[in-house]
Amino acid sequence: MDGVDPREENPHVTLLERESQLGSLLQYADEARARSGRLVLISGEAGVGKTSLVQELHERLTDATWAWGACDGLFTPRPLAPLHDIALEIGGSLLTTVRAAGSRDEIFDAVLQCASAIDGLAVLVVEDAHWADDATLDLLRFLARRVAKLPVLLLVTFRDDALAPNDPLRLALGELAGQRYTRRIDLPPLTSAGVRRLAEGTSYSPDELYELTGGNPFFVVEVLSDEGTEIPASARDAVLARAARLSDVARSALDLASLDSWRVDPDLVARAGGLPLATFDELLAAGLLKAEAGTLRFRHQLARRAIESEVPPHRRAAGHQAVLQALIDVRCDDDARMAYHAEAAGAPDLVRRYAPVAARRAADLGAHREAVAQYERALRFPPDDPAQLAELYGGYADALAYVDSWPQAAQAREQAIRIWHDLGDARREGHDHRKLCAVYWRLCRGPESVAETQKAIEVLEPLGDDPELAYAYSVRAFDIWPQDPDGAVSMLERSQEMAERVGDPVVLSDVLNYVAAGQFAQRRDWTRAMKEALRIALEAGAEAQAGRAYANIYTFYITQFRFAEGERFWRDGIAYCDERDITTYSTCMRGHRALALKDLGHWDEATALAERVLATEASPVNLLTSQTTLGLIRARRGEQGAFDVLDAAIEAAEGVDETEWVALTRLARAEARWLAGDDAGAREDLAAVRRRVTPLDYTEDAQLSVWEQRLLGEATPASPAPGPWATSLIGEHAAAAVHWERLGCEYDTALALYDSDCDDHLRDAISRFESLGADAAARRTRQRMKDLGHRAVPTGARASTRQHPLGLTRREDEVLLLLCEGLTNEEIADRLVLSSRTVDHHVSAVLAKLGVGSRGAAAAQARRRGLVPATT
Repeated sequence: MDGVDPREENPHVTLLERESQLGSLLQYADEARARSGRLVLISGEAGVGKTSLVQELHERLTDATWAWGACDGLFTPRPLAPLHDIALEIGGSLLTTVRAAGSRDEIFDAVLQCASAIDGLAVLVVEDAHWADDATLDLLRFLARRVAKLPVLLLVTFRDDALAPNDPLRLALGELAGQRYTRRIDLPPLTSAGVRRLAEGTSYSPDELYELTGGNPFFVVEVLSDEGTEIPASARDAVLARAARLSDVARSALDLASLDSWRVDPDLVARAGGLPLATFDELLAAGLLKAEAGTLRFRHQLARRAIESEVPPHRRAAGHQAVLQALIDVRCDDDARMAYHAEAAGAPDLVRRYAPVAARRAADLGAHREAVAQYERALRFPPDDPAQLAELYGGYADALAYVDSWPQAAQAREQAIRIWHDLGDARREGHDHRKLCAVYWRLCRGPESVAETQKAIEVLEPLGDDPELAYAYSVRAFDIWPQDPDGAVSMLERSQEMAERVGDPVVLSDVLNYVAAGQFAQRRDWTRAMKEALRIALEAGAEAQAGRAYANIYTFYITQFRFAEGERFWRDGIAYCDERDITTYSTCMRGHRALALKDLGHWDEATALAERVLATEASPVNLLTSQTTLGLIRARRGEQGAFDVLDAAIEAAEGVDETEWVALTRLARAEARWLAGDDAGAREDLAAVRRRVTPLDYTEDAQLSVWEQRLLGEATPASPAPGPWATSLIGEHAAAAVHWERLGCEYDTALALYDSDCDDHLRDAISRFESLGADAAARRTRQRMKDLGHRAVPTGARASTRQHPLGLTRREDEVLLLLCEGLTNEEIADRLVLSSRTVDHHVSAVLAKLGVGSRGAAAAQARRRGLVPATT
């Protein structure tokens, strides 16, 4: 439908109600000519005219070099499907690289080099991105970050009316839209006035036509193109009505074409159906196909689907068989396309031939979801050779691991183990036992994960040095760490030595990751080993290992409250994982990012990010950080739903059976219970954590000890506490608050002040809690002041005064008012009796919530919105 242009039916009709959007595109084209490239996201419902808009731009920019590609929704596509179209049009080194099945990085670099080499403006079009494969989305992310200094206009059209919350495109859009050189154009339906203009001179009632079509240009044009006098019930009926007037030969050609792709290869379809090429003249004349860029295509995917849906079942398989044979005859190299037709034709031998190849190629290109789909197709037609079947299960499990889909990965890996065991292939069986331990861990099945690690070592040790054995040793080291730290260190050394002997950079990166984790647990410098793990992974092109290294570097930095040092690894790591659709580690990083934002007081942002993670399909262990973040913020704000997410998190953490996760979730629930007035319940959670911690769990032990002191009056730390926790434990609460403030942790600052008996400290705590919107914590502090006998306890703000049209807290509103008076941060700090650092955070939050970049702009917008008196 998007490809339907009313001017094709009536050359006197202009593109209606798109003047502003077209003007924007022309402006972006001028900016791109000046080597300030643009990525333009063009969205709208199906049939709203996205393609028509791009075609109009094409007519205006006749001096530009254009190349078009489209994503196909018919079958699981070959990775980078639109790039294959673009390469065919541009040719040269790009086509050579694509046809040579180069690596993903080689292909991406070739696109960039090709765009750089084009004289003048280059316009690259990717249509129907809602059907994009993972590798294509990664290509868009890649180009979005590099288009800035190129004379390139990259236009991406997509339907935005049916994207699920966890749709890969929706996630990609969030990242693309944040790029400096990305622009967004949303196409609305036509207004009633626009429909009236199109209906002029026809027998149709404009009002009835508008009501029927909702202003959708495709529906309008299809209805008006119908020769009948009765308005069809849907555009599908209009397409089928037009097809019904075809000759039998033309209808056969149309049906065959609909089974293959929205782009129509006349020679292929003619070969498949034994039809004369002249048949396509009738299809063009009927308006069911259109000529474009030297080939033919359906006007829109929905038009193709309408035709395909009418092909009778008994003719469908035969049609797929005919197309498949024609593809074989012309030596088609698109294994994904071949596998699709082979399955639809009921040709299992050919599915077995093409689907595994398509799956492996998709995995090589980082199109992991397409790899999953192709492996699933291959497994629907299992090979007779059990070793080949085990390979398929293993590849399927690997692909699932990338997209954070673990229940199916567990089943696939278990199947592979059974087959290798029956075949007597101990090495392959041992490899899959080692990999299954990671799958079980992701599913929060801790004891089973430990058992799989032991089984892998038992099977592989008699076979000598092996990469997976080295990896298993490093995993086992952490299994035994709480009971035998010296043995664990020895096993890590043994693991590293074996990894270096076998010379496998993939396993060496993984092992060094564990070595760094061991150093972290020992309070030693872990950064050198972890950065080396990252370097090795990046140089080897080991994407999963690089994603893991990025995730753990960021996790360790924020665990140590070294937020500034971790920021670079967050930025680079999330870009790396998103560009390659390494969902497991991008989800992991986002969960820890939410924790960091919580600690830094950016609660709205933390909540939004946590909710985004929880809305996706992710492994249970990857949800724990987001569940903890969301539960704590809800509890601190006094909102409903805190215990729903925290209880679920604790259940999963108990399944992992590791102190890190049990402590994270139970300490969070202890705080939530305390805030709700359930001190007894909070003490139960503290006791559960105390039973687990060892001197090696120094961060968890320190947090626990401070809470024990707060609720029990005394603490029993297992090891000396680091940082501000140590200061709190010796009763220097004001000093601890200063330490927390220097780290940028406003809530922890207030919590340290809460522990003081001093009236000024408690009042400061209340003020800080209220500035964060931590109403429940503020209430507890007021109660503490009353219990201590303080007079004139501050009252809480009324609910009506807490509501703000832009979501500013009471303290932020006060800061905004003083900004409007022209005060500096230091002057605001003096006026509100706050530290300059605290005011800096409030000013940054105000600017972010107002969506401005300067203090003057904030003041101007505040006055314009009536948030402050006009004379202020």
